[in-house]
Amino acid sequence: MKILLNILKAFLINISFIGIIFAANSCPSIHPNNAKDLPVEQAEAILGDILCSFIDLHTEGNNNFFSALSLTKKKIIPYIDLEYSTELVLGKYWKQLQPMDRKVFERDIKTTLIEEYINSLVNMESWEHVNITVDKNFSQLNNLAEVKIVSSLEDEYRYITAAVTLKLIRKDRWRIYDLVYQSFSILDYFEYSYNEKISRAGGLKNTLQDMLQRT
Repeated sequence: MKILLNILKAFLINISFIGIIFAANSCPSIHPNNAKDLPVEQAEAILGDILCSFIDLHTEGNNNFFSALSLTKKKIIPYIDLEYSTELVLGKYWKQLQPMDRKVFERDIKTTLIEEYINSLVNMESWEHVNITVDKNFSQLNNLAEVKIVSSLEDEYRYITAAVTLKLIRKDRWRIYDLVYQSFSILDYFEYSYNEKISRAGGLKNTLQDMLQRT
């Protein structure tokens, strides 16, 4: 579990790399509502809109936990399709749940994402050596798409690159539902986590009751 959590943090840190340098090169960014309705353009606009806002916080000296929490809820969560992500994570269990019970798992995933994003974004300092490349050759099948992004960090001591694939789904608009880093996805992390919880609790019903008691 600890290894999987570290991988999740690596996802978020690399997306932080990507977004901040993209935003730094193009602020003020194009809002997703004003960008073309194509996966690449929407991915660029989403990242730019999110991280331009965090750069503003940092510049103003207001990059603390509570401001980051507020901004995360406004600028990150709306661009994630939590319902679809949760359905994929739960797999066979999804159809066994009532609509309100599904929302419990959805909120749990959202809470985890918020906590990890805040910890990563608040602690980030210098980004002047980071670069980003967005691959314009995306893949798309009906309302699903994948966009590849490469970020690199280079200074006199090190050169690091990271390739991340954003998976998007279009319903009313394009939203991110998964991130893939080194062949491991954020959905894999949550699927493993919930399978462990359900196994330890002795079933889906007991797991749900435990989650309700914590809220």
